Amino acid sequence: MSKAKHYWCVKVPEEISSNGEIYLHADTAEIINGDLIFKKGDMIIFSVGRINWTVFFAASVIDGHAVYVEHWKGEEHAGDY
Repeated sequence: MSKAKHYWCVKVPEEISSNGEIYLHADTAEIINGDLIFKKGDMIIFSVGRINWTVFFAASVIDGHAVYVEHWKGEEHAGDY
């Protein structure tokens, strides 16, 4: 299987991933009825149910940070306000 076009990060609860993040390669990302679905071509390669993700973004293969973002203060967590 050839490599997918994009690298993604999905923020999930720590019960799913100990660091709260899942990284994957996929051609496309779609939200269908709140579920997050990643595809390579026509094949679904990964999905996350609507209650198990908070945000996703195209990630850098170098450091995992968001790409194509011009300005961003970074993540804000409860208590940071």
